[in-house]
Amino acid sequence: MTVTTTELPRGKDLNELLRHPISTLQERLGTFETEARVRLREVLASGNTRLMELDEALAKVSKDDWTVPGMRRHLDELRVRAEKVRDTAMKRMQEMPADAVEKIVHGSRGPIQNLAKGLAGMAKKLEPDEVAKPVRAAAKVVKQAAEKVEAKA
Repeated sequence: MTVTTTELPRGKDLNELLRHPISTLQERLGTFETEARVRLREVLASGNTRLMELDEALAKVSKDDWTVPGMRRHLDELRVRAEKVRDTAMKRMQEMPADAVEKIVHGSRGPIQNLAKGLAGMAKKLEPDEVAKPVRAAAKVVKQAAEKVEAKA
């Protein structure tokens, strides 16, 4: 059904008819704008937070020296630390036979077996055979001593 120009309201009637939809449209646009501003603020705040986190991470990484000499120096430091750990482990391994003898003399079956298990575990962890063979032998001696102590009891 088409509307002809003669059927359209004129004057005040036309203004009233147009004013009501325009005001509702303006209200809707206002609420839309308000919601959009709130969401934009939230997005900007979370974006700024993420940028700050990224900036902190980059600051941590940028402090490191990523040049070849810097990496070489870092690897040398790690190598020195590994050697110190190895030396400490070797000292502890050398002290273990004395600890084993002490436990055999003063100990009972439980601590002796725990010592033998500890020695065997250390032997498995150490890869080089020249280090692992004496440890395995010491574990075997401790186990035999434990059996002797058990046989006497």
